Amino acid sequence: MTEGDRVAAAYLMRAVHDGTLVEIPGMFSFVVADGLIKRRVDYFDSLTFLRQTGQA
Repeated sequence: MTEGDRVAAAYLMRAVHDGTLVEIPGMFSFVVADGLIKRRVDYFDSLTFLRQTGQA
C-alpha cells in the first residue's frame, strides 16, 4: 500500500527459535524520499512470539 511518500508492507515472519517453529505476522512502515528509504518502523506482535515459544 502506498500513499505519497509512505509505504506499508505486511509480512509473515517464519523462523526457528530454540528448535521451535514460530510464525509472527507483522508490518513494515516506510517513508521514502529521493528513491531511498528514509525511515522504517517494524510492527509485530511480540506476545505471539512469547506464546509460541512457551514464555507466556
